[in-house]
Amino acid sequence: MALKVNSPMPESLAERPLNSQTDLQRIAIIDVGSNSFRLIVMTYRQGYCFQLTDEVRETVRLVKGLGAAGKLSREAMAHAIEVMRMYAAFCRASNIQDIIAVATSAVREAANRLKFLSRVQRETGISVRLLSSEEEAYYGYLAAVNSTTLRNGFVIDLGGGSLEITRVADRLPCETVSLTLGAVRATEEWLPNIPPSKEQIARFRKHIREQLAPLKWFKLQGTWQLVGQGGSLRNLARVAQKQSNYPLDELHGYELAAADVRKIAKQLESMTLDERLRMNGMKPDRADIALAAAIVIEECLRHAGAETMLVCSQGLREGLFYERFFNGGRTSDAPPMFENVREASVINVAHLYNFQERHARHVAHLSLSMFDQLAALENDPARFSAAERELLWAACMLHDIGMSIDYNDHHRHSYYLILNSGLPGFTHRELALIGLAAKYHRKGVPSTAEIGAVLQPSDQARLLRMTALLRLAEQLDRSRDGAVSDVRLEPCEDGYLLVPISTADISVAIWSAQLHTEIFRSAFGKALTIAYGSAS
Repeated sequence: MALKVNSPMPESLAERPLNSQTDLQRIAIIDVGSNSFRLIVMTYRQGYCFQLTDEVRETVRLVKGLGAAGKLSREAMAHAIEVMRMYAAFCRASNIQDIIAVATSAVREAANRLKFLSRVQRETGISVRLLSSEEEAYYGYLAAVNSTTLRNGFVIDLGGGSLEITRVADRLPCETVSLTLGAVRATEEWLPNIPPSKEQIARFRKHIREQLAPLKWFKLQGTWQLVGQGGSLRNLARVAQKQSNYPLDELHGYELAAADVRKIAKQLESMTLDERLRMNGMKPDRADIALAAAIVIEECLRHAGAETMLVCSQGLREGLFYERFFNGGRTSDAPPMFENVREASVINVAHLYNFQERHARHVAHLSLSMFDQLAALENDPARFSAAERELLWAACMLHDIGMSIDYNDHHRHSYYLILNSGLPGFTHRELALIGLAAKYHRKGVPSTAEIGAVLQPSDQARLLRMTALLRLAEQLDRSRDGAVSDVRLEPCEDGYLLVPISTADISVAIWSAQLHTEIFRSAFGKALTIAYGSAS
């Protein structure tokens, strides 16, 4: 099965086996940013699956001095050319011929931008496309809408030179604005001292509020979301995670609280550079600009009326990739996006780890069949919600991906791969539940203790229910032949009777499933008896 996208995909592509290398492509995407230059390599089959397979980053500070002189400095340009030469050599050595390079705020606003871009082309062979502020915001939006469940709300992208804010309505971009509030530029212009004076901080906050004041549309309403992007934002989120001993090593999907932003900004105000560098989670090359970034983010949260911000670890580069992945380039006015981000995320990870698709889908079918029948019999919407059903489906699809590492302990490998895949579109709580259900799909008593900090008290019972149905379905397809075509659940005197439907010999499936009926009793409080059935 291919990923569901809004642009057409040749049917023949979806039918080819994943392990065929015929359609594998690689693309290098270079972001000539105001603070850092980044090169990512994406390996993909167009419209089918994709993966980040390499990344190179170098802090260049191209925007340094731009505000005063209006030109890129000679030193910054020299460093930039050196980095671009290295990126060109990297692509040659990696045999990557498909290269997209774009420049943003610092180059866009520099009076000598044409001279710089010409030098890059001449001395490195890489042609750099200069993005307008609207295009820069658009690609950040594309990354957000394809990696989160954002439908209505805002995307803010804090770079080194500028801050882009985009309003999203029904998954489509509406208003957008670019403000000269990038972390490097703001530090240079407003907070040049470390630590800065109280007067400098006050003037900077006043300036930000004056910049945001005309944006009457930048206000959260109801269930709208605020999604944040950019290296300085991710750095701030990492510090927040370290300070709270957060149990997951995953930034994408992290809910950064406004209270934590305020707390960290207050800490940074009085710190020396050495003290900032010693902060747990602080990236060394962002320590000097961390306070300006924290204050900008804090003021954005305040203006929007947001208590939290969803961290999106994807950005401009991934937005450019999605355009290529879906249709090889922007061919219509409709933004290229997944129809269902969560479903696409699960299917993508499943494909990447060569899942046994027929078995995984059959396990999902059997699990969801039991779930739906129990929902009808129990009449308990709280225990049989659509949200829980979706998590069960995801766990079924991914429960065996650990076999790509090794059969032995593959349930533990699946758990690790799921947690570290991030599953864009799912919250960290949901990610943990999916991973834990996969971890316990073979044996053991399901427990949330190891990562309980991201879970709710009711999730222990929820995990037990998910695992019980997944484990039973796994055993019913023990031979991986689909012999048990379906199941029927019937109330009986002491609980439920489970009748596997088949026209074949399913003695192995029944024997295997009978060894795991106790987890059903633990999960649902009723005994489970398994009996032979027929397809009639």
